[in-house]
Amino acid sequence: MYSIDVFCRVVDNYGDIGVCWRLVRQLSDYGPVRLFIDDLAAFARIEPLINPHKMVQSYHRITIFHWDQAHTLSPAQWVIESFGCDLPSPYIEQMPLHTSVWVNLEYLSAEEWVEAVHGLPSPQPNRVDKYFFFPGFTPRTGGLLRPFQQTTPFSWEDIGVPAPRSDRVAFVFSYPNAPISMLYQALAQRPESWTVYTAATTPAVPAPAGLAVHTLPYLAQAQFDQLLDLADLNIVRGEDSFVRAIWAAKPFIWQPYLQEENTHLIKLQAWLERTPFTPTIQQLIEAWNQSLPLASALDMALDQYPTWQQQCRQYASDLAQQTDLARQLVAFCSQIAQNKVK
Repeated sequence: MYSIDVFCRVVDNYGDIGVCWRLVRQLSDYGPVRLFIDDLAAFARIEPLINPHKMVQSYHRITIFHWDQAHTLSPAQWVIESFGCDLPSPYIEQMPLHTSVWVNLEYLSAEEWVEAVHGLPSPQPNRVDKYFFFPGFTPRTGGLLRPFQQTTPFSWEDIGVPAPRSDRVAFVFSYPNAPISMLYQALAQRPESWTVYTAATTPAVPAPAGLAVHTLPYLAQAQFDQLLDLADLNIVRGEDSFVRAIWAAKPFIWQPYLQEENTHLIKLQAWLERTPFTPTIQQLIEAWNQSLPLASALDMALDQYPTWQQQCRQYASDLAQQTDLARQLVAFCSQIAQNKVK
């Protein structure tokens, strides 16, 4: 068993801690884990058992520290820096005495270059190499995090919103530039009835007549996951909700994190090329990301809903054949540590 430290800075609302929280819970099966996070208030919104005012606390086999506590502690044998968050200088200085493996867990991407750099070392001034570890969709990457088995039934009453009284349910978790108004207009004109639930951070947009729209409170990660499993259409963003929507195996639309010079559209296209989705579905996802008129594309996609549903199920099934990210990360770190002992 190895001791493991995971560092997380909250940048994009709750996506960063969402990924890290899933990861550390799975890594705790392999050894004691410490999670260092700079925003405990954001953490508490996705995990209600977290006390946002407590600098040190435990959750099962995980010890959670506020970021500033790292200055006073000796580094672990394995150190995982999430998304290039830059570790505290005093901690880095101590790493040569304690740390055998230092990994930078990178952002998820389907771009071809990821396979070429996954697992490569980067020499550091403290003489502990930092290795790049890329989640991904192919066997030559680090794979994807898996969801947890849900044990508590989802209840609309528990989160304080009306239960749907419609044929279908859509969940919307988007960035501010998403064409939400066009989505609402298109759903309101469908022959089947829709209820839309929006995440707490999704911009408020007036709903047309005949479409029920409800803004959700902040949800615990377990509730969020169950909502994705229940919805008939999931509109998600970033990385954490994107991966979880894949495992929900329901029709979904992904909006990648916005980047300058439309770099995010390159990432989107790289991913679409690796999916089994028909041109109709791909055109809908592209329209959503470029704020283009989407009523026609959405109508065609929803008219082919059983086909879209089957494509999502097949996609999840195909990706499940890969070894999951947590197990790959443990195997990678174990191999690096063993090579250093030799």
